[in-house]
Amino acid sequence: MENSLFHKDTPEASPPTPYELIDHEIAHLKKGSSIRQGPGAKKKKKALPWLVILALCGLGWLYIMDPFIHAWYKGEAVRTYLYLHNYGAGLLANDLIATRIFSPDEVEALNRRNGSFQDYYASLEAANREAQTIIDYMTAVRLLHAGKYQQLDPVGRTRYLLFIRTGIVPPTDWNFLDPSVGN
Repeated sequence: MENSLFHKDTPEASPPTPYELIDHEIAHLKKGSSIRQGPGAKKKKKALPWLVILALCGLGWLYIMDPFIHAWYKGEAVRTYLYLHNYGAGLLANDLIATRIFSPDEVEALNRRNGSFQDYYASLEAANREAQTIIDYMTAVRLLHAGKYQQLDPVGRTRYLLFIRTGIVPPTDWNFLDPSVGN
């Protein structure tokens, strides 16, 4: 086998040390562009994308919040109106109707309803407080859309500056979210 074409005598080399085997990996890690970075490497800023996402979500909520809040308050207004109309003073019940949270047909349907509505609230004062909250909310929405900047709360002023002043009118209610007022 001495003169074989396929065999070549190679000199015996010493096996590489463990350091020589990982030398190229160590050089790569020292560049600072690897996943595993040393203590002196720069940390990437991860907060900025999350702040942008949070700001966009907040802006979206400020734009579409009224239909959701309106639907919530309309459900509460049904209970409050039924209680006040049947067991309380009619003053706040009439003010609740004046906010136009109910259509005229819905008011007629509510006036025809029969039942035991005194369980809706523990007292007349609790019903009056809830009615006043709903009236204040509906008044704030009307002021926002009327452009009455000075009479708005801080959230309303922010929404005015972001949307109403720039000509983007946020929705006030979506019928598919509103609870049914029928029998």
